[in-house]
Amino acid sequence: MSRVQGDQRGQAIALMERVLREGGPIAPEYPLGLDARFGGRIVTIEEQGRVLSACAVLVRDFVIGTDSLRCGLIGSVCTAPEARGRGLATELLRRAEAELASEGCVLAMLWADEARFYDERGWRPIGAEVDFAFEPAQESRLAGESGIRAAALDDRGAIHRLYTLHRERVERSPEETAALLSSPGIETLVLQRDRDVVAYSCRGRGKDFDRTVHEWAGSDRDVLALVREHMLRAKARGEHGPTFLITPPGAKGLHERLRGLGIRWNEGVLAMGKLLDIHAAAALVARAAGSQARLSIEDGVGDDQPDTIVVLEGPRARCELTPDDLLGLLIPARGRRLRLEEIERACGLMLPALPLPLFAWGLDSI
Repeated sequence: MSRVQGDQRGQAIALMERVLREGGPIAPEYPLGLDARFGGRIVTIEEQGRVLSACAVLVRDFVIGTDSLRCGLIGSVCTAPEARGRGLATELLRRAEAELASEGCVLAMLWADEARFYDERGWRPIGAEVDFAFEPAQESRLAGESGIRAAALDDRGAIHRLYTLHRERVERSPEETAALLSSPGIETLVLQRDRDVVAYSCRGRGKDFDRTVHEWAGSDRDVLALVREHMLRAKARGEHGPTFLITPPGAKGLHERLRGLGIRWNEGVLAMGKLLDIHAAAALVARAAGSQARLSIEDGVGDDQPDTIVVLEGPRARCELTPDDLLGLLIPARGRRLRLEEIERACGLMLPALPLPLFAWGLDSI
């Protein structure tokens, strides 16, 4: 990727602050994307030396059990108000997608406030998370634990170790975890037994995740004790309203426990996504299908056809898959297998390895 240097970098961050933070600082909230010490880059559109549109991009390897998937994250997308309506954001996204594709990313992801804008440019809801909402009165339904305290600087190694125990996560270095934990507005708690930190939780982050516990690790009981402590501390600060907990779809035991306690919940999407490498995505489907299927890639015919079509041929029939179909097979919104099951029935295939359990914890958003 090309790096934005010097004045352009400063201009880009100043534009993000003006548009997204009403003039307040933004770089401390997203150190991996905006701090020059880490791997994030800034993509810009300039005219006569002036940055008019900018975003951050960051290449990440998503861990999925024993496998990984290279994805590109896009964040802090903004255009100067006086330059809007000229297609600059569309061109900015195109450049960001091209840079991430050049780095070997199969998929691009972003977190959108205006989903319709991105949908019109080929982005689709992908992935799943399960969100719980604890009302203040429900704090008594959660068991407390001794040994809970605010995280200290020397806890960061233990926090990173606990993070790496998740089977679905974004690959991070200890230095990256430490930088993320330093973001403003985060309340990080740990639970210590004897000399060991056995669980942690993060609530809030800059202007994101208000009243939300968005990253955690530890046993189900310990995590809920941490949520209870977050609720007690919020009450002591005079805060009102529910406390939210974001969980991955695979946390089945925790989900059952919370539903049994009568905690309100909702299935949400992980992010918006767009395939960057059709061939790599098709290879993932082929690997899931195994020897029972043949897969080929063909160019579309006619103006109303997509540029590339993936043909999946099974014992019963062949199915033509568009890029949206591929994305829906690999990482469908809310983890729903409806389209997957349609293709399985039509082609006479079994694809139990799909969808991929992709998940990003709250500190990984940019």
